[in-house]
Amino acid sequence: MRLLRPAVTVPIALVLVLAALGTVAALLAGRAAGTARDALGDTGPALAGVALPEDGSAGPPTVALSPSAAGAPRGAEIRDLVQRQVDARNAGDFAGWVATSSATSVAAVSQAQFADRNRTVRVGSVILRRIDPVGGGEYVVPTGWITTQDPAAAPPDVPAARLCWQVSLTIVTERGQLKIVDPSAGSSLRTPCG
Repeated sequence: MRLLRPAVTVPIALVLVLAALGTVAALLAGRAAGTARDALGDTGPALAGVALPEDGSAGPPTVALSPSAAGAPRGAEIRDLVQRQVDARNAGDFAGWVATSSATSVAAVSQAQFADRNRTVRVGSVILRRIDPVGGGEYVVPTGWITTQDPAAAPPDVPAARLCWQVSLTIVTERGQLKIVDPSAGSSLRTPCG
């Protein structure tokens, strides 16, 4: 009968309640992380559907489509647009970048800024996860890619030689042609990826 005394049962009950709460919290945290990954894509070092290159590079510069993006009506056209912009960035080709960019993006970035921004950057392992039409010839395209760069040229909050990016691109139609809007603040996540 001594085990039923409050001095013994209360601590045991508290331990059991805390253990149960810990289990519930872990389950809910895992569920929330899964929901975030589904919404944004994998935000960890290895991009969903892309193996992290072991040689420390950004990986191949070829833009890939997920099965979902490949099934989109304008999937091939949007892939080609993004490919031309990746090629322009990797080559430091300002005219090529201008040809793929929206008028507002071009107005906001000078040739000198473009050259400085892309001086040491190499873009690779690009994957277009989805292509979501939002009306009026506009699309939102969740993407992932890897960059390598001189750490001094990386974003100041993540001065790393290699970054994994999750970027929500906006693609608009201007004069009948698809153009990429330079990603705005808050539309991308980036983490060092070894």
